[in-house]
Amino acid sequence: MPLPLSEWKDFFVMIGTASGVIVGASFVVATLAAEVKNRSLGMRGFITPTAVHLGSVLVGSAILAVPTLTAGSLAVLLGAGGLAGAVYSVIVCSRIWHLNLGLDDRLAYGLLPVAIYLAMAAAAVMVFWRVTETFEILAVSMVVLLVIGMRNAWDMANFMITREKEPPSP
Repeated sequence: MPLPLSEWKDFFVMIGTASGVIVGASFVVATLAAEVKNRSLGMRGFITPTAVHLGSVLVGSAILAVPTLTAGSLAVLLGAGGLAGAVYSVIVCSRIWHLNLGLDDRLAYGLLPVAIYLAMAAAAVMVFWRVTETFEILAVSMVVLLVIGMRNAWDMANFMITREKEPPSP
């Protein structure tokens, strides 16, 4: 039984395109951070994870647009990507958890990505079981990851624009 990917092609092309555009905007934010002292945590805890999450949507969309994709290859790629994303998101949580962040930042930068990547890994198992909601779970996961990426990119841009400028060193 072939995968019903043709029914989802437009959706995955659209969401992949959107994530690619926002990845480009995130690079602009990263450039703005170049003048900030002690930017290592900002890069490792906020900017890089946002680019990774948006890149995951882009790569996932590209995988799902492959016309010859089999259930086995989809399950392996989704499972590996979902588990790797969850592990990476746990690492990011450990980097930022000690910071004085609001609940919204803890959710968007840390906890929600873990849950989303685990949902993607669960969808990989569902591919083998031929669960009909598999692509709906993937679609919701990718949209939520895209929205989190958009939110985080805006949050970082807002931080960079509204922060107090450091006085020049003598």
